[in-house]
Amino acid sequence: MQKYSFDFSDIDVLRSYFRSQLDPDGTTDRIYFPSEIGEGYLSYYKISPEVFLFINNYKAHVDIEYVREPIGEKDIILHFRKYSLDHQIEQNEIISSYSDGYTPGNMRCMDAQQGERVYITKGAEVKSIMIVLKSKYTKPYFLKNSNMADKVDQYIRYSHQHINKFYLSYKQSLLFDQIVSPDIKKVENYLFFIARGIRLLETFWKDVLMWETESNPFNINSAQVGNIYKVSNYLEHSLHEPFVGVDYLASMAHMSRTNFFNMFKEIHDQTPLEFFNNKKLESSYNMIFTEGLSIKEVMDNLNYSNSSKFKKAFFNKFDVYPDIQIR
Repeated sequence: MQKYSFDFSDIDVLRSYFRSQLDPDGTTDRIYFPSEIGEGYLSYYKISPEVFLFINNYKAHVDIEYVREPIGEKDIILHFRKYSLDHQIEQNEIISSYSDGYTPGNMRCMDAQQGERVYITKGAEVKSIMIVLKSKYTKPYFLKNSNMADKVDQYIRYSHQHINKFYLSYKQSLLFDQIVSPDIKKVENYLFFIARGIRLLETFWKDVLMWETESNPFNINSAQVGNIYKVSNYLEHSLHEPFVGVDYLASMAHMSRTNFFNMFKEIHDQTPLEFFNNKKLESSYNMIFTEGLSIKEVMDNLNYSNSSKFKKAFFNKFDVYPDIQIR
C-alpha cells in the first residue's frame, strides 16, 4: 500500500509535496507517476489566489491510500469524476473506496473542514477534476444571495448519499474531457486548462442557483442516466450502420420512448438522431483532413449514400466542403 497524506490549504505546498513524492526530476506542469506506482499524471493549477484546479489522470499499479486532512477554513471542494467511489461517512471523515461500478460521470461537493480517506486499488483508472474554492472566494456569493449558503450546504450534505444523481451535463462532460484528456497537439499552455476550469466552475454555480424543489437533482433516476450513456456509447461505435431508430434505442435503455427521448435530449442537448449524425460528420472530418481518406472511402465507411447531401451537411456543420484542397 502506497500512502500519501496532505491537505488542500495551499496549492503550492500540495504541488511541491506530490512533485517530491512522485516526480522530483520533472520539469513540466504534469507530475508523472513512477512506473512502479502508476501510469499517468497529476496536474495542479492556480486559477486565482482563491481558486485551485487539480487534474488526475492515471492507472494505479499498486494499492494507494490518500489521506486528505481536514483544515480550519470553510473551503469548498468540487470533485468532478468519471470513475466510481463508494462512500461511508464516519465521525469527521469520509471513507471512500474505488468501485468498478459504471458511471457516466458525476460530481460531489465537500466541505474541506471534513477530512477524507480514499482507497484506490491496483489496476484502478482514475480520471477526475477537483476545484477548491477558498472561503474568501465563496463569501461574496453568500453575501449576494441569502439562500446560496443553504443550497451549497445541501449539496455538501447529500452529494455522498446520492452521488450518482449529480451526473455531469453534456457541457460539463465535454469540458471534463477537454481538461483531463486534452488533444496535446492543440494545447499550447496552462491557460487552456484554466479557461476550461473556469467554465466548469460556472456550470456549478448555475446549477446551484437554478436548484429548486421541483427540479431537485436527487429525484433523477441514476440507473436511467447510466443507460442513456450506454446508448450514446453504442451510437458512437455504430457510425458505419444505419440509424436504428428511437424505439430500438429506448428498448436498449429499458425506458419508454417518450422518457428516453426527453432524457437523452436533456443530457446531450440534442436528439438521438442529431447526436448520431453529428458524430458521423465529426468522424468524416477526421477521416478526410487527418487521415487523408477520399470522400468515396469516407462515404463507404460511414454508410453515406448521397454525396450531395453529405457535402451539404458537412458544409453546414464545418463551414467548409469536404473536397476542398488543404495545402
